[in-house]
Amino acid sequence: MAGVGLVRHRLRLGRYRAIGARTGLAVVPKIINSSELRGRFRNRELVMAICARRRQTFRKRWTRVTVDVANPEHIGLHIWRQDLVDNMIMSLGGTDVLVGHAAFDAHFVIKSRDEHAVAKMFQNAELRRLLVSADIDSAELLSSKLHAYYAREERNPEHAHLLFTAVTTLADAIDALEANYIPEIIRVDR
Repeated sequence: MAGVGLVRHRLRLGRYRAIGARTGLAVVPKIINSSELRGRFRNRELVMAICARRRQTFRKRWTRVTVDVANPEHIGLHIWRQDLVDNMIMSLGGTDVLVGHAAFDAHFVIKSRDEHAVAKMFQNAELRRLLVSADIDSAELLSSKLHAYYAREERNPEHAHLLFTAVTTLADAIDALEANYIPEIIRVDR
């Protein structure tokens, strides 16, 4: 059993080295926890690691990509791939952020308390294309950390490059939101 675990660990490290060679990231091997890829990608600190299942699927291992963001608007964001349950909720009047692009709105559910800023951010066609083509399952913005999840263990250096590009482009879009954005204020006359 230990021999099988050691072989799997070495194979994963080999794949990580190939991804690191393609993306310029360094492999941080670990024995007990999942090994990581770390470094700067497109001028952002990025960490890739394998994590446990994010939601009920047949996949046991997921890839988590984390990047630092400035988040000048202090927005909150949770995006995930739309499924049958989400479609039923939406047909019953559920609310989410709609960006006005039918294919993208049908592909992802976006939740945010900052609906206008987030809808504005997703007007970028290249960002939408990257998120869909990288096959991102979900992403969540927690203060200054953006976590994106890919529903498989990343093994392909070319796809990893696309995945990292999509996540860093999303981080760039978050940081590019205007620092002087002021939501509509409802005036109450006294």
